[in-house]
Amino acid sequence: MKKATEKVIESFPMLESKITAYENVLLIEESMKGLNEVEKIFLKLIWFFEEPKSQSFDIRKLYLHLTDEWLELALELMTDYFREETYLIQTKSTFSIVKEEDEYLGMSQFADYLTENGLKYTKQRINMAYKRGKMVEPDLVISGVKYWSIETAEKFLEKNKLS
Repeated sequence: MKKATEKVIESFPMLESKITAYENVLLIEESMKGLNEVEKIFLKLIWFFEEPKSQSFDIRKLYLHLTDEWLELALELMTDYFREETYLIQTKSTFSIVKEEDEYLGMSQFADYLTENGLKYTKQRINMAYKRGKMVEPDLVISGVKYWSIETAEKFLEKNKLS
């Protein structure tokens, strides 16, 4: 199962049993019964993620049926899929959708997080490590200010706790 599919299932657990329905023409129509338009769109996205060579996805569906957080989720999933699972986006992309609930840590917060979890870091130490190429790249840079996601901070912590 692709990571993008797993993320869809987190929001729509009822779709998990329908992941492979595209393999049987008779099951496709049956699997759509009882789903609302949003659920149908995300199911079709799953099918595309799982088998892009045979399953197409009509992006007009996003425009016609999704708004707000569902549209953001679909766009984020597609971006992550092409960047992380197909590797068709090979360069470090600057595209990012930042939502209010996303948690990013500035350099001071990143240092505090690491220190609270057993690694003694200061803002200055992070800055020096970054300049020397020993610090994980920030997930976001806004006006020259570096920010790391909680996920990146957790991965960095785990990697460096083992060292």
